[in-house]
Amino acid sequence: MSNQSKAIVLHSIKYGETSLIVNCFLYDIGIKSFIIKGVLNPKNKKFSKSYFLPLSIVYIDYSLKNNKDLGYIIDAKPAQIFTSLHVDLFKSSTVIFIGELLNSVLKESPSTNKKLFEYLEHALLWFDKSTKEVNFHLKVLVDLTKFIGFYPNIKEESHKFFDLGLGISTNVRPIKNYIKEPELKKFKEFLGTTFEDLNNMKIDNLLRAKILGLLIDYYSLHLQVFKSPKSINIFNEVFK
Repeated sequence: MSNQSKAIVLHSIKYGETSLIVNCFLYDIGIKSFIIKGVLNPKNKKFSKSYFLPLSIVYIDYSLKNNKDLGYIIDAKPAQIFTSLHVDLFKSSTVIFIGELLNSVLKESPSTNKKLFEYLEHALLWFDKSTKEVNFHLKVLVDLTKFIGFYPNIKEESHKFFDLGLGISTNVRPIKNYIKEPELKKFKEFLGTTFEDLNNMKIDNLLRAKILGLLIDYYSLHLQVFKSPKSINIFNEVFK
């Protein structure tokens, strides 16, 4: 018996000569891994391997076997058609990075999160239509913390430090793992901002890389099995 769902593709790896294993975030059941048999076979006419690029959004027909970690994707078709997300070098680097991060983050909260799914779909559609928005990934990383339980708590705008371990602002310098000026001022700008506001946000490449590193530290302190994306170094090179 097959099931249907809308899914966001997080990560895929080659399996054998002609198959893929993909990790997907499903609207109905959360994160799940699937095998797609024969999708890389040149004679395959059923559906394209391009459907499973990072952060593609697809409708899938799938089956789950009892006591098996891997399900099977039987059929697939695009749920959203992206025009620039996977062909623009900057945007494709961004979605690879975010997909890898989500793949790590959502393993700690694999259950259904429909509001997060809807947020990601909206964000990706906006990014696809946007011009070269260089701060998109930082906003997504900040916003994601709302859905997984450690959104930054800025108690007072005048506070001079943000304690990454506690997730709160303070006027007392923490012993370690904190944000201070000038990074703190820009960090605060991402809290509550809209995607449209990003167009007016000015951050140089060095400061942007520092804020990204601090956000990765923030995730590492609040998630037990979180791993920094391997793609982060390549991703940072794109900004240089």
